[in-house]
Parts: sequence; structure tokens; C-alpha cells
Amino acid sequence: MNRDLQLIEKDICSKIYERLDKVGLLYRTFSRVKDNNSITEKIERKKEEGKPYSVNGKKIQDIIGIRIVTYFHDDVNLVKEILSSVFKFIDEEIDEIELTVFKPKRTNIICSFDEKQKEIFEDIINVTNSETLCLSDNTFELQLRTILSEGWHEIDHSLRYKTKEEWSKHSEKERLLNGIYANLEVNDLAMKSLFSELAYQHFKEKNWEAMLRNKYRLKFQLSPLKDELRQLLNEDSNLAKQLLKADRSLILDKLSKIDIPLPINFNNIIFFINQVEIKNEKISDLTPSFIKNNT
Repeated sequence: MNRDLQLIEKDICSKIYERLDKVGLLYRTFSRVKDNNSITEKIERKKEEGKPYSVNGKKIQDIIGIRIVTYFHDDVNLVKEILSSVFKFIDEEIDEIELTVFKPKRTNIICSFDEKQKEIFEDIINVTNSETLCLSDNTFELQLRTILSEGWHEIDHSLRYKTKEEWSKHSEKERLLNGIYANLEVNDLAMKSLFSELAYQHFKEKNWEAMLRNKYRLKFQLSPLKDELRQLLNEDSNLAKQLLKADRSLILDKLSKIDIPLPINFNNIIFFINQVEIKNEKISDLTPSFIKNNT
């Protein structure tokens, strides 16, 4: 059973890699298929909580779980936006930020299998005649985390969420555990701020590759900036400032949707940003036709 479900898991992951790697985002993925013991444990736990699963009612929605861990805080929302055009989102748990309270922020999304994956899933149920699979929906869960919060969530899920009764008389310890998460959240925000400030310093020093690297935070290829582009930026500080001030999330979302994979290097990023936002004629004259024709 697990081997067949892993085919669906692998297909989902390949779609994620294809779209996020096209952009050059820094991320990691973790995925799993629930085994029979995990499914049985969850079914029994929900019964005890008074929220039982049933064939004609609420079903398990995370028999396959995919977690995407981003290096930067702002990439969580960016990944969600990019993947909304890849998968059908049918439900989500996204905690609102409370100004006076630090607590874990979940970004958990329930996604539907595509039609081919649904067919495979139905075949697995028919062949195995599994009662536990009959209580599972044709969906998977997509969780989005930052790399700093990932370890905390793993500990919390294994040692608090699944054993809530052990914490019921220890509210001060729960507060401390949440306080640890608060520090991680502050560090997530500080990390993004640090690289933004560094990008600005490189802008002032006319170090254009470093400015682009720290502004856009992608897996850049190490090919150097074209001399013609370097000269344009050296002569026109306003043009360089437009590259620095461009909406990173908007640019990368558009980049994820183009038909061809664009090598992620400093030249192509400048060409692409110019095509979709700046519209500078001198840069346009230098832009390869395959970029112009696909933006």
C-alpha cells in the first residue's frame, strides 16, 4: 500500500521542485506517507477527542504530508502564492499574527489530488480493501515553515501536540516553550532585515552582483554581470535603485509562471525585471529574444 501511495507522493514533490527550482528559491522539502500504525493512532485519538472520522463524514486529509522549509520568512507566503497555481487548495489553517501575543504560526494547506492521482488512490482502496484508507480523503497536506522554526515545530508536534495531557498542569513550561518559538520568529525577521540592509550597502558601493544576490536571495549561477549592464548601472544610479526597490515577491511569482526555465544568473534577472517592471530601453536592447518572447 505504502509503495503505491509513494508514487503519488513522488509526483506531488516533482511538481513542487519543477516550479520552485525554476525561480531559484532557497528551500528544503520533507515528505512522508502515513504508515498503518500512524493512521490507526490518529483514528483512535480523534475518537477519544470526540471527533471521529467516518466514511460519509470527516476523513483523514494528510495521509500524504509535504513540508516545504524556506530559508527566509517572506518566502513562506511567496511559496504559497506560487503553488496556488500548481495545486487546488481546498482548505487551510493559517494563524493570524497577534500584535501582543507570540505563538506558533501555522501555514497548513489541504490540497486535492489531481485526477490521475485520484484514480491511483481509488485503485489502491479497491485492491487493498483497507478500512483505514476508506477513512482517508483524496487530499494531501502542504505545510510551510521557515528553516529556523522547523526544528521547533518537530519537537512541539512530537512531544506536546501528541501528549497534551502531560502538559495540562505545566502552563509555565508551555509558556517557556512558546517563548523559545518567539525568539526564533524574531530571528526570522532579523535575518530578512539583515540581508535587505546588506543589499542597500552594496548598492551604495556599486557592487551590483552583491546587491542582486542579497536583495533577491536566490541560487544564482556564478556567471559575471555583462560589462554593458555594469556600465549602465554605474552611469545611472536611478536604474540601479529601481532594481533594488523592485517587488521581489511579485517578480519571482511572475518568473515562476513563464513557459521556459530561465537560467538564474545576474544578467537574466536584470533582463527579466526590466521586461516586467522597469521597461528601460537600453536594457531592452541588450535583452535576448527568448526572454522578450516569454515575458
